[in-house]
Amino acid sequence: MADAILVIAEQREGKLNRVSFETIAAAQAIAAETGAALEAAVFGNGIDSIAKEIAGKKVARVYAIESPKLAKYEPDGVVAALKAFIQQKQPTLVLMPHTYQVRDFAPQLATALERTLISDAIGFHKSGDKLVFTRQMFQGKFTADVSFACPAPHFVTFQAGAFRGDKAEAGAAAAPVETVNAQVPDGAQRNQPKIRLKKPNRPST
Repeated sequence: MADAILVIAEQREGKLNRVSFETIAAAQAIAAETGAALEAAVFGNGIDSIAKEIAGKKVARVYAIESPKLAKYEPDGVVAALKAFIQQKQPTLVLMPHTYQVRDFAPQLATALERTLISDAIGFHKSGDKLVFTRQMFQGKFTADVSFACPAPHFVTFQAGAFRGDKAEAGAAAAPVETVNAQVPDGAQRNQPKIRLKKPNRPST
C-alpha cells in the first residue's frame, strides 16, 4: 500500500481551529518530500461547512466524521470514532495540531491502536527512507531528532507556530468531501461534557 498522510483537523463549537492549517502546511511539505498522498478529516456533528473549508486546501479528499455523539467534545467517543476510521483507512502517518484538545485524546488514541506518539514536533527531515521529527526537550533547552521504530500508523502532533498556516497551499479545485458515519458504541463515552472552561477576563488597570 502506498504511503498516505491523514491530517486530523480540529473544530470547536462549529468553528475550525485555524491552527489546523499549520498542520496541513506541514503535511503538504512532508507529502512533497515523500510523494505520499494527503487527506484530511474533521470530526463532530453538522460539520459539512467546516469540511468544505478544509477542502479548499490542496488535499486529495476530506472526511467529515459525523455523529450526534460527537456534538460535544468527549475523549472516549472521539477515540472510538477515530480508531475505527484509522483502522479502515490505514494511513501511514497521522498528523494533528498540538492543541489542548489533541493533547487530551491523542495519547489514548495511539495507545488504543498499540502505537506511539511523537508530540509537539517543530520540524522534520528525511534520513534515508525514514522520516525524522525534531522536537524540543526540557522546556526548549535543546532539541532532539526522533523517529518511529514501530509499524504504521505513526502519530505526530506539531507545535503551534512550527509551520505557517497561510503557507498551506490551496487546491486548484475543491477536494471532494466524504461524510463518514462515526462508529461510537453505546456506553463508550464515560464522561458527560459540561460547560467548557474559558480564560477569566483580567481586570483592567
